Amino acid sequence: MPEKTGTVGRSGTGVWAWTAVLLVLIIVGMLWLTSPGLGHARPAATLRLAAYWTGKEAEDGPLQRPMGIAVAPDGTVYVTDAQARVVHFSASGAVLGEWGHSGDAPGQFSNPVGLAVASDGSVYVSDYDLDRVEKFTADGQFLSQFGRHGHASGELDAPAGLAVGRHGSVYVADFYNDRIEEFSPKGKFIRGIGTPGRMGIGSLHYPTGITALPHGGLLVADAYNYELQWFDAEGRAFRRAGYRLFGLWPRPAHGETGFAVPTDAAVVAGGLIVVADSANHRVALLSPDGKFESAWRIPHASRRIFSPEHIAVSPDGRTVYATDFAGNRIIVLHLESHGS
Repeated sequence: MPEKTGTVGRSGTGVWAWTAVLLVLIIVGMLWLTSPGLGHARPAATLRLAAYWTGKEAEDGPLQRPMGIAVAPDGTVYVTDAQARVVHFSASGAVLGEWGHSGDAPGQFSNPVGLAVASDGSVYVSDYDLDRVEKFTADGQFLSQFGRHGHASGELDAPAGLAVGRHGSVYVADFYNDRIEEFSPKGKFIRGIGTPGRMGIGSLHYPTGITALPHGGLLVADAYNYELQWFDAEGRAFRRAGYRLFGLWPRPAHGETGFAVPTDAAVVAGGLIVVADSANHRVALLSPDGKFESAWRIPHASRRIFSPEHIAVSPDGRTVYATDFAGNRIIVLHLESHGS
């Protein structure tokens, strides 16, 4: 009997030992698979606050919950806000004009969100509620529109950010359809980019912002996958930056680890990337390959309201404009390069 009892004890100890080893291996494996986040790069530049624009001189009053923003080839800046209008600023912040009224007729808006300016100066505006994109002259004369509500190719469900590519194509962040759609300058559907999802590269979950890259690809702010995604000219995803739990599941993050609802991004001088990281209330600065360098944070930000929302860059790549939705203003930041 004593021998039998002792044998059982040794066997039980062995089982527990192997169980402990297995648990350690699982934990190590999970930690190894956990995304390290953005990674860190030596700062090549930093962002410095230059000014706030409120648009107080505008005919219909100062900005109210500004959302979309775009810079024209001549350096002037267009902004959409909650007053169902587009406000046009000079590069120094003077109000040049405004247009738009509430309604669903051509040239009117319900909830204008995205903005993009083509090389000829024409302005595209996406309407989040009316599921369409309208085209205007530089001074606000209505030209055309495209899009309708739906889920089939060429249809839209809450269009958000816009971009114009090097050949004039218009790219739309189709928010609730979890995709990017490409249209010709006349509004003819060309193709869809990305697929709905949370896990694999190229899977999109409520994308909000798009930047057309010089080589013909796209940089997409995939807001609720909490990451940026890069697509080549053929529409294939080839890089992403953000935090993923166990290397798989996207999660919001802070500091240099990742993003908390990145709503837009743009490329500045030197190929650096600026990100409107709205739930972190900051503009993050990344290396060209997506590593964290630094960030400028909105002072005294309201934790309940995500801001900044959208972002744009001057033609020389040295000035960054971001819509401070919560602060009813435009944030103007200067890019200051560091010596080598």
